[in-house]
Amino acid sequence: MRQPVLVLSGGAARGAAHLGFLAAMENTGLHPKAIVGTSAGALMGALYTSWDCTTAGPWERVRKTGYGRILRFAFSRRGIFSSAHLASLIGEALGKTAFEELPVPLLAATTNWTDRTLELLGSGDLAEAVAASCALPPLFTPVRRNGADYLDGGVLSILPAMAARRAFPEDLLIAVDVNARSPRGPVSLAGEGGKSRRPLRENWISMAIEPLWLSIARASLLERTFADFTLPLPGGDYPLFSLSSIEKIYALGYHEGKAFFDRRDIREAIYGDREADPHRTGAGRADQRI
Repeated sequence: MRQPVLVLSGGAARGAAHLGFLAAMENTGLHPKAIVGTSAGALMGALYTSWDCTTAGPWERVRKTGYGRILRFAFSRRGIFSSAHLASLIGEALGKTAFEELPVPLLAATTNWTDRTLELLGSGDLAEAVAASCALPPLFTPVRRNGADYLDGGVLSILPAMAARRAFPEDLLIAVDVNARSPRGPVSLAGEGGKSRRPLRENWISMAIEPLWLSIARASLLERTFADFTLPLPGGDYPLFSLSSIEKIYALGYHEGKAFFDRRDIREAIYGDREADPHRTGAGRADQRI
């Protein structure tokens, strides 16, 4: 059996789909060999691994956390909200405090703002590194770590499959991108039976960030080619910061993940019934909408 290395994309509230996907994986009895995640992907990966590769406890914490707890004004010219407070909140939710305690290796993709480079953090303080991976500018202040400033990894790689391939060159790589869109269009505009619905409410934060985020997400199409398989979850049908949709997003990840692990080609790649076709890259098989 080949344990896959998971690559989990950023995506703000859409990241709840990662936890649903991990719950589906948990139900199959599988565990990843390692996780490489950006932003929300790093957070969900950290919750999962720090709770000994289980999802029930992390999901309870995610679904009960609102913006009132997450956001604290930083009173800084470098960001609106405090990353230090975010790190503290993440630390309270995690089951362990350091990367070295995790049963499955985790690498958190971050943007080293001092050097202007993508950096994978995988040692030391877990909450601090995850907060750095989630420090989306200009909302959150940079995280200071080992003499350098760190920002959200999505600035340079929202789906860190290229970096994961470099770290795990011989391993089976499965990428999960939560920023795809369903072929029938956003759920905010098309209801059951194709009936029109009112758009989901937007705000100044989503209008400031989503256009930039869409441009960054398009770059993930290149990153997908470095994975053996890519699962494009249509979390893009929901606004980035839609905590009111968190349970629907989690359910989306779970049901899509269940279908993914039931696929014959996935079973063959993991359990070795026969060699997986090396030409079937994630980009070649996946829905390319984002």
